[in-house]
Amino acid sequence: MNNIFKYGSIAEIPLYNCSAHTPEEWSERDGVRRPLYGLADMTYGLVFNLLYIPILSVLFEKENMRMSCFKIMIFLASVDMLALWVNSIITGFLAYKGAVYCTYPNLIYIAGSAGLSLWCCSCIIAMSLVINRLLELAKPTLAAFLFEGCRTYIFMGFAIGYGCYFAIFTPPIVFSSKYHTWFFDPMIFVNRTDEYANIPHGVNNFLVVGLTCLLYVSFCFVLGRKLKQVSNGGSSKSNKMSTQIFIQSAMICAINQIASIIYVIMNFIDVPFWLIIVGHSFWQFGHGAPAIIYLCLNKTIRNGIMKKIGLKKSNPTTHTTKDSNSAAFTKTN
Repeated sequence: MNNIFKYGSIAEIPLYNCSAHTPEEWSERDGVRRPLYGLADMTYGLVFNLLYIPILSVLFEKENMRMSCFKIMIFLASVDMLALWVNSIITGFLAYKGAVYCTYPNLIYIAGSAGLSLWCCSCIIAMSLVINRLLELAKPTLAAFLFEGCRTYIFMGFAIGYGCYFAIFTPPIVFSSKYHTWFFDPMIFVNRTDEYANIPHGVNNFLVVGLTCLLYVSFCFVLGRKLKQVSNGGSSKSNKMSTQIFIQSAMICAINQIASIIYVIMNFIDVPFWLIIVGHSFWQFGHGAPAIIYLCLNKTIRNGIMKKIGLKKSNPTTHTTKDSNSAAFTKTN
């Protein structure tokens, strides 16, 4: 993004100069219209954005906003909704039109910068949420020191700054309907792929996402130990619950880790089209999965939504408690 200020406009950036052909000629030369993929992507993005609305309405309730984990979950859900606009709704529109970078250079450059920024930002948010839940179980005093009150917003501010770094100082991802995904190489010039390499993105995918997965594993072990301590003889039930939590968390980690690895690999070597589609789908699902997880596994959110639509009566004597297990079921990116 800093190159826009350096050169005055996107069109004047040397590595992104599309003056060799008209937008229509670029689409005709390199693009492939994919109307079914496009409609499916747009539908997915719109449906999951709508699913997040009732979830956020519950998270924003006053009693929930007192808890640091719910503040982080609100931030994570907001980032996911914005990311779905890039990897699903805008992607669907571009695929439907058979677009390549030079068809809509301004839209794709800005959307690509935003999509990359949101992905990396969500990595830090997810890590913050896992750390929050882990410390609440293992070191509650330290958790209070780090997250109590407005201190949660420090972590959010760091995540925003981290994401902005990728948007401003690193090459954006750009869309190609030929492969139905976003690469760093806009495919304007032949044999210049290495000039578009985004090393910080590769480091983020392998280091940050990998570390978040390790934190999830640590969380599962700590939670299992805590459940055993309070089970009073119900060890089999605790073991079953701990196993379920581990499996669910491991699945979420796997989704994002697979997307991360595929996206790094396909920007450096040729991979089959089906693998590119798998990688893109995992990126989409990584931002949409938390909505399903919140609705299915988080009792606080699920009950709150049911009360809002009249399927469950409110109990004025019931107070919101920390749903540590459910709050942890969020994505890592």
